[in-house]
Amino acid sequence: MDLDACVKGRRSVRAYTDEPVSKGQIESVLEAGVWAPTGMGREPWKFVVIEDKKLIKYVSEETKLLLQQMMPSMATHLQTGEDVICYDAPVLVLVCTEKDKKEHFNDLNLLDSVLAAENMFLKGYELGIETCYMGFVMLLRTKPDVLKKVGVTDGYDLMVPL
Repeated sequence: MDLDACVKGRRSVRAYTDEPVSKGQIESVLEAGVWAPTGMGREPWKFVVIEDKKLIKYVSEETKLLLQQMMPSMATHLQTGEDVICYDAPVLVLVCTEKDKKEHFNDLNLLDSVLAAENMFLKGYELGIETCYMGFVMLLRTKPDVLKKVGVTDGYDLMVPL
């Protein structure tokens, strides 16, 4: 695919089909993330891939609860039975980054994670896999028990949910 067409054609999509995403497609998207540039070649990321629909629904429900507490004005919108957070996506990828205890590299790690995610968005588009940055899921950074349950291990921070 032409790079300009890919960059200009990719959109955030919030309506997904029940068609499964193949293991090969997921691996291609992850590989694109790995090829992103990083500060000093550190590659501080970890990609958590969630394919279990119940676990994705759990992420959505926990995010909804936090949003209702933080933004009461959105409560009516969030009290629907629909998945208005992950939109019933068949796969959820959490781009995580190493926590730097000395905080020397935390900003750099964030930027590296964003670069990896952008590569993943573009590769997904090339493969015909629609993607969306699910920014509200970032609120789960305040819930280490939830992150642990979905596979974000100690020593890592959630940076980009897609």
